[in-house]
Amino acid sequence: MELKLSTTRLDASYMPASASRLSTNFANLAKDPNNRSQRINSLLARINQRFSLALGNLDDQSRYQLEIDILTIHIRFENMTTEWFPMTETLSCRIYDRVLDRWLLGPKGCNYSSYVRDYDFNILLPRMRAGKASAEESASLGKLHGLLFKLQFRKYHPAGVLDEPLVIVISAANKKTYYRSGTTHPVLGYQYLPVDSESVTSKYFGRMGLEVSYFMPPGSRAPLAFYHEPGNLLGRSRICLSALIAVMDTFESIYRPEIYSARLPAEDVFIADLSNTNFDPPLTIYDRLERDTTLGRQQADLVYTGFLLPNAAALRRLMADYGYLLFD
Repeated sequence: MELKLSTTRLDASYMPASASRLSTNFANLAKDPNNRSQRINSLLARINQRFSLALGNLDDQSRYQLEIDILTIHIRFENMTTEWFPMTETLSCRIYDRVLDRWLLGPKGCNYSSYVRDYDFNILLPRMRAGKASAEESASLGKLHGLLFKLQFRKYHPAGVLDEPLVIVISAANKKTYYRSGTTHPVLGYQYLPVDSESVTSKYFGRMGLEVSYFMPPGSRAPLAFYHEPGNLLGRSRICLSALIAVMDTFESIYRPEIYSARLPAEDVFIADLSNTNFDPPLTIYDRLERDTTLGRQQADLVYTGFLLPNAAALRRLMADYGYLLFD
């Protein structure tokens, strides 16, 4: 197995690569060339406004500037004729300190884009729910994806290209109930705990070695789901967590305005509800309909024909050699 990492700045000149997952937040916002630069500039301005709010300290609000890079990880197998395949994309934040005239490292992760997840959620999971998947197929949900996620890190594989643990932030699950625990973090805000059983998504991220924490930061309208390695969230710096909140609270207010632009903030007991009509419409329009009805299945077909099928034997060997990493 070989991996390579490429970096693309998310700025007004950004255009999604031909192989990018167009359903992922930043690529979807930029896929239409009409007013693309204006939309991206508006997005980045809103992220930096949210960053200032998350920082809290008035002196810091004009001191720091947040910039974002897209990290693309490609994969191929040795002695194979297949081309490099864009396995995942994630975000990397860096923060400019105007006072000290230096760059600070921010969080890596934020949004996480994966073609293999498209296959699992758009082909395998519907087969399972329809009772058409075998027991072996059902048990396999998320295993390959979880292994490939781990093997991106040097601590698990010599071909790895990442060192720093990722924190991935997504929406609270629709129709799931959460209650405020009474615990408050100075940056992340109110902690929430799930009432319902573990969601499919939480189980899936568990295969990646990640656990979930729910927090509603000051200025947010609902709790966000933070997926992280055990013990690798609360100890992060205020600036790092503020950047993480700024990026993903902004994206979710566009992608899930019913929840994250709701006019009434979450109370002690909160039910995430995409049918809510009492919300402020997003200033930037996200093509959610195409994402839900078309792109996901197209991307699932692409990963099957372009990666899973031609590399089936190599992937089976990889699972046999490194599958134990799923259960560390």
